Amino acid sequence: MTRASDLPIPVTDDRPNSPAAEVWQRIRAISHNPAAMAAFHQIVQESGLPLAPLRALLVLPLDEPIPMRQLAKRLGCDNSYVTSLVDTLERRGLAVRRQHPTDRRVKVILLTDEGRELTKRAQLADNTPPGSFSHLSPAEITTLRDLLRKLDPTRA
Repeated sequence: MTRASDLPIPVTDDRPNSPAAEVWQRIRAISHNPAAMAAFHQIVQESGLPLAPLRALLVLPLDEPIPMRQLAKRLGCDNSYVTSLVDTLERRGLAVRRQHPTDRRVKVILLTDEGRELTKRAQLADNTPPGSFSHLSPAEITTLRDLLRKLDPTRA
């Protein structure tokens, strides 16, 4: 269920420079900055893996199986789409599909050694803050983190 607080703030012609609009523009500029994304794009180039399966690696646990429906939930997509992603990961030798140990109806995905190594690299590249964060003090980074946590739609 979508809460009113999760809906976008309408930005009309007389509000394009509102503080909320400026904050959102700055967050997007930082997160979409090519320099900040360079390491991740290098992994895309080196692995030859399409972006969608690589995105799946970002949310897979390194050392434990995960049910396919849980992967779909983490990615915000349909179960049928996850089947295609996992097919690609299996063809590349990055993951294997197994039956759940206690529920034969459930399929789980587990990374292979090669998949684990690529996932570690991709997660590190995706989670490393851009150099511009060096302009903030540790206290400012903590404050920014705390403010952004308030905006997290998954918070309770």
